[in-house]
Amino acid sequence: MSRRVESLSGERLYLRPLEVTDLELCQVWINDPEIRPYLSRAFPADRAGQRAWIEKQDRGDIRSGLALAIVLREGNRHIGNMGLHRINWIHRSAETGTLIGERDCWSQGYGSEAKLLLVEYAFNTLGLNRLSSRVLATNPRSLACQLKCGYVEEGRIRQAMFKDGQWVDEILLGLLAEEWRTARNK
Repeated sequence: MSRRVESLSGERLYLRPLEVTDLELCQVWINDPEIRPYLSRAFPADRAGQRAWIEKQDRGDIRSGLALAIVLREGNRHIGNMGLHRINWIHRSAETGTLIGERDCWSQGYGSEAKLLLVEYAFNTLGLNRLSSRVLATNPRSLACQLKCGYVEEGRIRQAMFKDGQWVDEILLGLLAEEWRTARNK
């Protein structure tokens, strides 16, 4: 399957494919000392690695994943990224991830709005049946966003990562298409 997502439109924002011109901002966010503790990566991102990753996304082939820019309608401001990762077409499942990189946009509901656009696309356009997400227990904003979007806590991997000198649990969340449609119709 190789469908390219041009944009998914919401009330205050839209999602569009990541482009090479987004490289600088993406690298700043991933290397931000206030953001990196919430990511699964342990080391800063280098420019070459980020560029290769974005160029792969820009080819428009979503067989295994899809990365999108979260852009505010007002001013067309790129504030973060999100994606469907590890898409499994046989089992109709994928993992979702969200990063709001602009600090003044934290706790404004942008992550939830963007996530709901992605969920609708995953279930209604791509025909996926299950979405999962992983959140570090030290990231209450991300956990609240997932729960607000209908994800259910399915488990916990105890002491999954070593961050800032301490062991941190990883919370596993899931959302089924049937659950999402039922909740949406209420």
